[in-house]
Amino acid sequence: MVGVARPPSFDRPTVLRAVENQFRKTGYAGTSLDDITAATGLGRGSLYAAFGDKHAMFMQAFEEYCGRNETAMVSALSGPDETAVLRLRDYLRGAVDFLIDDEQRLGCMAGKFAVELNGQDPLVNERICRDFTVLQEALISCVEGAQRHGDLDPEVPAPEIALLLLTISRGIDVISKCGRDPAELVAVADRAFACLPFLPGRAPSLTAPLTPLESS
Repeated sequence: MVGVARPPSFDRPTVLRAVENQFRKTGYAGTSLDDITAATGLGRGSLYAAFGDKHAMFMQAFEEYCGRNETAMVSALSGPDETAVLRLRDYLRGAVDFLIDDEQRLGCMAGKFAVELNGQDPLVNERICRDFTVLQEALISCVEGAQRHGDLDPEVPAPEIALLLLTISRGIDVISKCGRDPAELVAVADRAFACLPFLPGRAPSLTAPLTPLESS
């Protein structure tokens, strides 16, 4: 009689989140299989059977992270044209809030491994580029909404504004690792927002309530 394979006795999303956190803490090169077994509470055999080798574990955890982040950011940047410019402001402020709320100082996983594994791993590079493309496209749609509403100059290409915003948010993540005062980072986000190509009289107040952007 052929035996029926037993289902894993663990919650896969929970384990992948633990794997993700370990890689975010210690980097790819600095994370050993012993670190992963300690973080997940699973033995090597169980990990290999469920996820494959170290690289496969990393890629699955990274995919989960990127998918979760993309879904949250696309949702946060979507909405009516009337409030599009406020969502752009909240996006920049949200980049700072994410760091302030990040008690473990893990930072953005995509940004971290764009630096550590740049040019070394084609699969990682492809996923990072896809993540940044999804975020830029969401920003482009939001910028176009602000242009349609008459807040931003429609003569300035929306993709350029979107890439500027994405670059600033990623730069905030990197520079924060030097222990910058959060107030400095808020000032950078506000200055970047104020420099957008607003039409005369259309720049909104920087003191209006923010809409929290979910990121992780």
